[in-house]
Amino acid sequence: MKCFYSFDTVQIESATAVTIGMFDGLHLGHLKVIHGCLNAAKESSLTTCVITFSNHPADHFTGKRNELLMPMQEKIAAFEAMGVDYLVILPFDSYLVELPATQFIKEHLLKRIKATKVVLGYDNHFGKNREGSISFIREHFSAQLEAISIDVAKVDEVIVSSSQIKKFLSEGEVKRANAMLGHLFSIAGVVIHGNQNGRKIGFPTANMSVNADNKFIPQLGVYLTEVHVQAGTFFGLTNMGYRPTLNKDEGIHIETHILGFEGDIYGQGIEIRFIEKIRSEKRFDSFEDLKNQIAADLAWAKLYLA
Repeated sequence: MKCFYSFDTVQIESATAVTIGMFDGLHLGHLKVIHGCLNAAKESSLTTCVITFSNHPADHFTGKRNELLMPMQEKIAAFEAMGVDYLVILPFDSYLVELPATQFIKEHLLKRIKATKVVLGYDNHFGKNREGSISFIREHFSAQLEAISIDVAKVDEVIVSSSQIKKFLSEGEVKRANAMLGHLFSIAGVVIHGNQNGRKIGFPTANMSVNADNKFIPQLGVYLTEVHVQAGTFFGLTNMGYRPTLNKDEGIHIETHILGFEGDIYGQGIEIRFIEKIRSEKRFDSFEDLKNQIAADLAWAKLYLA
């Protein structure tokens, strides 16, 4: 897969099927669109192109940096794994906001991207005043472009969306979020040195530094997770929070007790995938009370996995 970071650098020689979107999380709705684009390309022996954004569109309008379900490096890897040929990553800025849909189609989709098919989600709009859409393409560019609309995706009659998934995660509803994602929500990072308190009470933990500073963090608490490290895949108990019993320093800590694993993994990559929330974070009066609670959490996890 070849990546371009501006329209000016795009070099595509063959005709494409293209889709456009933020695609944060690559949830079931996004996957319907991407696979629709891949299938449309295959039917006509086209290459595939995805146009996405390096920042969330809301960032431009609010001036705030939105947290993402899937930071860019993870998204790039996912697109490549799906077999996308070209990925165009654009800053969502005033140029795109003010660019008329007609100009966007003529100068970029047709001329640069070599698009002959455009595959969009049912509610996707682009261009100034959100003028561009499936119906707009069909009305004004039917001779040059085939416009393909992909219907909404639902889980339990609820429309799948990144905002709904974030809502579920912020409420600790991991299973409902995962059902909409079509995969386990994950956080990737590097194992760093902690203060060794977990080891002192018999439950050593891998502390992690998250790879992306704009990664969305679920509701704080203790979770059953699937842990991926160099040595393999294990289950784990992951605590996300301020560790009120162990220390008084500021900031959220993410630490995982990896079940059935011993070894030095400092400096190694780690990915934790969330299966189920066990409990909310709370303060204990003593290390002994904390130790007993972790033992109870571990028993719960083993029963859940049995």
